[in-house]
Amino acid sequence: MVVAMLFLSCQKNDINKIKSFEHPPGAPEIVADSINVLFSDSAVVRFNLSAPKLKIYEDEKEPHTEFPEGFVIKQFNQDNIITSNIKADYGKHFEEKELWEARQNVVAVTENNDTLKTDLLYWDEKNDKIYSDQFVKFIQQEQIITGIGFESDLQMKNWHIKNVKGTVIVETEN
Repeated sequence: MVVAMLFLSCQKNDINKIKSFEHPPGAPEIVADSINVLFSDSAVVRFNLSAPKLKIYEDEKEPHTEFPEGFVIKQFNQDNIITSNIKADYGKHFEEKELWEARQNVVAVTENNDTLKTDLLYWDEKNDKIYSDQFVKFIQQEQIITGIGFESDLQMKNWHIKNVKGTVIVETEN
């Protein structure tokens, strides 16, 4: 009697129901809220990434992680002191290329409080450099420089503005 009931309760699979479980094209495989990730090397924390939302697209032509609501990356030295940080309203990370793209209200700050402001900044992890081909404003204690295009090491110690548009000397009181 039990075998007959099992047999009767089985039904043919509906192909439309099965297809409804498929991953839709263009949709992220993973979505996470309020993320905070530490990246370490030899048990030393090197970076801290925080973001309100993360979306991972693995099936795309260029697989990437998207930060649609922005992100903050802080870099630490061996003494666990923040040496620089980058903040943006939107971002992407292309893992295969080892490239970060920061867009909209991008602000990068060094341990000396030198500040770079732009609407587009790339971080090339392989070559340990940041760069932009957009308008930039570089603010230091003694001067503010504006221009088009920027290239620097990650700590912004060796930087260059490609097409300087203006320099303002900031006078300080002695």
